[in-house]
Amino acid sequence: MLVRRDILLRHVDAYMDNMYWLPCQGFLHPDTTYKEIQEGTFDPVVAAAVCGITAVFVSPSDSGGEFGVKCSAHVEMYLFQNIYKFSDDLLVLFALSITFNLIRGEFAKLWQSFGVASRLMLGLRVNWDVLPQNQTFAQQECLRRIAWQLFYLDRMLAGGYEEYISCRAENMQIALPCSEAAFRENRPINAERLYDKPGSHPSTINLHGYQLRLIDLRHRIQVTTKRLCSSSSPSQSQLDASKVMADINRLQNELTRFHMSLPPEILLSDQTVAKYMASPERAGYVFLHTHLAVSHIDLYRFSLPGQRDKVSVEILRKLPREFIARSQKQAVAHAMCLGRFCDAIQNEVDQMHDTGKLKLAGDHSTFQMSTQCVRVLLVALQYGLYRDIADVTTAPLWRSVEVDEAHIRFLIDSVQRVTRPWCDILNVAQQAYNHNATLVEDFSKTRKVADQRAAVSMFGSKSEGSTRFPGPDAILESIATGKPEEYHSRMASHSPSDSTRWLGSHPSSPTPNMFATKTGTQTTEASQGDAAPGIPLFLAQARNRPGSATQDPLTYDAENSLMPMGDLDAVLPDTNPLMNIEGVPMSGMHSGDPSMFQQAIPQPSAGFLMAQQSVFGGDVFMEHYMNRQHGQGGYSQPPGGY
Repeated sequence: MLVRRDILLRHVDAYMDNMYWLPCQGFLHPDTTYKEIQEGTFDPVVAAAVCGITAVFVSPSDSGGEFGVKCSAHVEMYLFQNIYKFSDDLLVLFALSITFNLIRGEFAKLWQSFGVASRLMLGLRVNWDVLPQNQTFAQQECLRRIAWQLFYLDRMLAGGYEEYISCRAENMQIALPCSEAAFRENRPINAERLYDKPGSHPSTINLHGYQLRLIDLRHRIQVTTKRLCSSSSPSQSQLDASKVMADINRLQNELTRFHMSLPPEILLSDQTVAKYMASPERAGYVFLHTHLAVSHIDLYRFSLPGQRDKVSVEILRKLPREFIARSQKQAVAHAMCLGRFCDAIQNEVDQMHDTGKLKLAGDHSTFQMSTQCVRVLLVALQYGLYRDIADVTTAPLWRSVEVDEAHIRFLIDSVQRVTRPWCDILNVAQQAYNHNATLVEDFSKTRKVADQRAAVSMFGSKSEGSTRFPGPDAILESIATGKPEEYHSRMASHSPSDSTRWLGSHPSSPTPNMFATKTGTQTTEASQGDAAPGIPLFLAQARNRPGSATQDPLTYDAENSLMPMGDLDAVLPDTNPLMNIEGVPMSGMHSGDPSMFQQAIPQPSAGFLMAQQSVFGGDVFMEHYMNRQHGQGGYSQPPGGY
C-alpha cells in the first residue's frame, strides 16, 4: 500500500511541476491534495485522472503510456456512468480528462467532452460566480479556475473562428485566478476581472490571470487575421486599406499595453529566465512568453509569402507597400525573439544536474509553436528579411548580436533543441521535430520555402486572384525582396508616410481605457451573411471517422491549426503497442465498442487505501508498471521537495 501511495505522490509531483502553471491547470489545491493523499482520503477517480495525465512524465516509456491510457479509461467510464448527476465534482473530472485527451491528440474526444463540460459549467453557473455558499474560498476558486480553463480551451478549439465560441467573454462574470498566496492560504480576495484596468503591484491575480488576458487577445488577433485572409467572408468586400491598417495597429497597441502591464518580475530578461527556469512556475512563464511572441507572429504573418491563409490580391493592392514591408519585419523579429528565448530556456535546463526530473524546457505547448517559428525564420533567410531588423520592430530583442544567416540558422536550431527532449515522451513532438528538420533540409537544397497551402489543399481552395495578374505571393515576394514590380502602378496610390500613421517603430503608450470590454468588436461573420464559417482544423480532425481514408494524422501549427504530418495513434514512440489489459479498451479501439460499457467500475470511496485496486488496475499491472519505472529516478522526491 505504501508503494502505491508513493506512485501517486510521484504523479502528483509531476503534475505540480509540469502542468499546474499552464493556463488554469492549477485548480488542485496543493496543500489539500498532499494532505488527503497522506490521510488516505484523496478521491481515487481524481487520482486516476492525475496519473493518466502525468504517466508519460513519470515513466517516459511504453509502460507510462499503458498506465496513462488505463487510468484515463477508468475516468471516462466513471463520467459515463455518472452523467446523470449535476455536480461540480464531475466538472473537476471533466477538466482533467480533457487535459489528457488534449496532450494525447484525441481530438474527437476532446471536442465532445469539452462540449459537455462547458454546458455543465454554464448549468452550474460558475461563470456567473453563483457558487455554493457552504464552500471555502479555495474551493470556490478551484471552480473559477476550471471555468477559465474551459475559456482557454474554447479559443484553442475555435482556431480563430468566432462562430465556434461557447464560453463568450461577456458571460465570464467571474474574477481572474487570484494571487497564488491567497489561494493556498484560503484567504478571500477580490481579484481583477478579464477587462479590468491592471491594478498596482503586487497584483491580485497570478500568472494564470496574465495568461488568460493574452489568450483572449490572441483569439481576437486570430479572428481578425482569419477574416482578412478569408476570400469567402461577406465582410471582405467592405475592407479597405485604412480599416486593415487600423485593425492591425489597434491589436499591436493592445499587445504592447499587455506587455507593459506585466509585473517587473515576469518581464523577459536573462535574470527572469534564470529565476523561473529553476522554479515550479517554469512552465507558466515559458507559456506566457512563447505565446506573446507567437501572438505577434499571428498578427503579422499575413504579410509573408507562402502562408496557408492568404490575403486577396485586391486588398494587397490597396495596402501601402511600406506597411506590408514593416509587417514582414515584425513577423520575423518576433520569430527571432522566440528563437532566442528557446535558446535561453534550454541553456538553463541543460545546466541543471541531479534534479531527478526530465530536462524539459517549457511545456507540451512549446513545441506546438515550433513549426510556425521555423517557417518564418526560413522565409526570412529566403528573402533577407532579417537585415536591419531592430529599426522597425516591437520585439523585445534583449540580446544585441549581429544578425546574419548563421545566426538565423542558430535560432532555428535553438527551436529544435527545445523540441528534441519532448520526442521521447510524445509522438506529436517527434513529428514536429522531423517536419521542421525536413523544412530546413529542403531549404538548404533549394533556398526556397514550400508554399504552406500545398500541404493542406484538402482543407481549402487554391490561391485566389485572376490568372491575368500576379497572385498574393508574387506581390508579397516583390515587397520582401525590395524589387520593383510591374503591377505596382496598378495599386492604389499611397504615400509611404500613410503606413507610418498606422504602424510606427514605437507603439503608442497606454491609455486609461486600455482594457475596455471588446465585445462590440466580435460580431460574427454569420450575422453578415448566410455562408457557414470555415472548419477549424481541430474540428476537421475530430470529424474524421476512425479508419477513414481521408483521415490524415495532424500536428500543431500556427493559429492552433494543424498540418498532416504523421501518426498520432499513440502518445509514445511506437516501440511497443499498447496492451489491452483486463478488457479495458485502449484508445485505438472503436469508441462505440459495447464491451466498453460492460466494465464494472467501483464508485469512489472516502478511504483512499481501500480503493487502490480500482484506480491502478490490480497488483499484476502495478507490479509491471513499477518494474518499468525502476532505476529511472524521476519524481521520486517526497512532497515539498520543490
